[in-house]
Parts: sequence; C-alpha cells; structure tokens
Amino acid sequence: MKLSADERAMLDGAEGEAKRIAMEGLVQLGEAFGAEDMVEIGYAHIHAGMALYLHDVELMEDLAGIGAKMAVPASSNIANADMTSWRQTGAPEKLVRLQQRAEAAHHKLGSACSFTCTPYWAGHWPTWNTHMTSIESTVTVFCNSVLGARSNRDGFFAVYAGIAGRYPRFGYHLDINRRGTHRVRIEAPLETVSDFSALGFHIGRLVGEGVPVLEGFARRPSLDELDALGATLATAGGVALFILPGVTPPFASLEQAFGGRVPDDAIVTRRTDLEAVYDQFTTGDGRFDLVHVGCPHASFEEMRHYASLLDGKRIRDGVSLWVTTSRQVRQMAADAGIVATLERAGAKVVSDTCPMSCHFARTTSPDPALGVAPPTLRAIVVDSAKQAKYVRDMIRCDTLLTGTEQAIASALGGEFVPRFGGQR
Repeated sequence: MKLSADERAMLDGAEGEAKRIAMEGLVQLGEAFGAEDMVEIGYAHIHAGMALYLHDVELMEDLAGIGAKMAVPASSNIANADMTSWRQTGAPEKLVRLQQRAEAAHHKLGSACSFTCTPYWAGHWPTWNTHMTSIESTVTVFCNSVLGARSNRDGFFAVYAGIAGRYPRFGYHLDINRRGTHRVRIEAPLETVSDFSALGFHIGRLVGEGVPVLEGFARRPSLDELDALGATLATAGGVALFILPGVTPPFASLEQAFGGRVPDDAIVTRRTDLEAVYDQFTTGDGRFDLVHVGCPHASFEEMRHYASLLDGKRIRDGVSLWVTTSRQVRQMAADAGIVATLERAGAKVVSDTCPMSCHFARTTSPDPALGVAPPTLRAIVVDSAKQAKYVRDMIRCDTLLTGTEQAIASALGGEFVPRFGGQR
C-alpha cells in the first residue's frame, strides 16, 4: 500500500504503540482487499467491549492501558447490559460490573459512551462524503444510504481506524462500488415502521450483498422507516448500501443510481411478501413472556409514539414490556416526561442493550465466574424482523412478529395481536 509520511510514522511506532498496532492491522486489512492507499476518516462507531464474551472487555482495557486515544469523533456500539438500570432486566451483577469496566475504558479512549446501534439518534450524524468506519451493520447502511457517508461493515477494525484516523480505500469508500446492482419496485402497501422492517428483510434475502435501488414508494419514507428498512436489509442479506433516488446523496434518478444503465427487469414486492416475513417469524402457541419494541434502538419520535399508545393504560399483569433506546435518547425522553409515562404503564425503559444482546443470549461465551444463566423464555413479541431473526438465533425461543401498535396492544391485553388477520 502507498502510505503518506504520517501514516508511515504511525506504522513505524513514532506516534506510540497504540497507533503502531492500529496501523499494522489496517495495512493488513488493506492489503487483503487490494487497497491502494488510505483515506482520512471523520467518524468511527466502534466495538463496545462485550462482557458476555471471554476476554473481550480486556481488549478495550489493554488498548486504553497503552495510551490509545480516538483520533476522530467516536461512538460505542451496543453492549451486554444496561449499565445504570440493570436490576430491572435481571442481569447478573458480576456481568454488569464487567461491562462497566468497558465503559471506563471508553472514557480513557475518548469515545462517547453511547452504547447503541443507532448513534445518529444520539447526535452522531456524519455528513455526505464523510469517510467513516462502523462495527454495526445498521449504522453502516443508514450512514451510507440516508446520510451519504462512506463506510464498510468493519468489525473490530473500526477500533483501529478510530485510533489511527485512517482506513484502507476499498469497498464503499470507492465510487465504483456505490452503484446499483438490483432494481426493486415497491408495490407492497407500507403502513407502519414494522412494514418497512419486513420489506427490508424480504429484499435483503433476494439481493444478498448487492446494492438495491428502490422505486415506487407512495410517499417519502420517514427517517425511522428508513432506519428499519436498512437494518433488515443488512440482517437478511449483506447489504451495506441501498439507493433511494431523491433521498440517498447524491443520487437524483434511477439513471444516476445505475451509472447510466438502468436494468429493464425489476424485483417487484407485494403485500404477500410482507405477510410471508411476518408469518415466518410467528411461531409457537401464541403464549409469550416478553414484548419488545425499540429495535434498532428507538429514536425520540418512536419513544413519543410508544408513550402515546400507553398513556393512561397499564400492561397486563405477568407481561414484561421492554422499550430499548440509547442512554442519550432515554435522557431526552425523561426530560420530556415520556419515560415517566412509559413507566407508569409498567414498561421498562432499557438502554445500552436489548434482548438479543443481553444475558438472555445462549450463543455467547462468558466467563463461568460471572454466573450467567439465560432464562427460559417461551416467546418474545417483537415489532422488528431484525430482532426476530437474532432472537431465534441467539436466544433460541419462538418469536411473534407484529406491528408496533399490535405489539403494544399485546402487552396491554396479554394476548398476541397479529399485524395481519391471516397471520398464524
């Protein structure tokens, strides 16, 4: 790779051991993917340090211990426990204390302790053409597709990129890769954020790691709808960029999105495709232990919507309702009286984590000394196809996928309310 004098100095250790380690890893990454040189990044969304994985928190502590600092604005990804209100989730205290060590390491590293999969709702909003790095697929696809930033799906290399302020120039950092591969015409009726989640899951399965170009929406989707769409495109497939002309910078037309060669054939999505996704993730006998909304972590607008559905009501005894969001949005919602409304209704407002990322997961490798024993759950009602997929994979219980309004109604009534009448 061609390195600048500053980059060579980092690699040679002139700027300290932490930057040497970071640059060494980034050069290896770049050479593996044929990158010619590095780009300067303006933002990094980095690994939290996960307490449910043996020695993972220590990785972040070791970097902080040798003086590593973030060279660019950085936020931290979702963690394995709510580090302030953990008792309401039933998390083992030893697990929480270990997760709090990761938070201390992030303070030393200079990263914002957001611990969320939606840092943009917490104020991290990289602008058009900003080269960035992200460990979280939801962040990558939102920043690429809605904000016009440039990011790959990076794993732990996001930490190294944040330390060095550099990233190899390959993948979606190159214009040639930011073009459409599949034309998708939307004919499915989309009424809720959950419908956009189901739509993304359906399309993601069809396009894999491609770049779908979307047309036919009856109206301009909201930011929350675009967030839900991107999250499941990245979950069901490997999508890191979708293009919606007129929304995704700088694409104003199908012609521009496809580099002048618009395919005649298109994937057409219909209501039956949405119904199939809801049906796929609705299993079991209808009984459930938990209702969850807020995947990806809820925005302030979503929090306000949940409160409007619960104001003056009370969830059914024996039902647990989790509302997950970032700690920053939770604070804004608390200031607005939203958290109080949710808690009066019996909901638990949870930050830093979510069901699939907390001690419920059965596919982790924690230190046995932490005493983590995942509870036995019959089913979880969810309003996100992303959460449904990972609940199946990680918690290994049944799911009941429905719309947000129906999920809240399920919590209030104690019986599952499906999104569509024919849903089993």
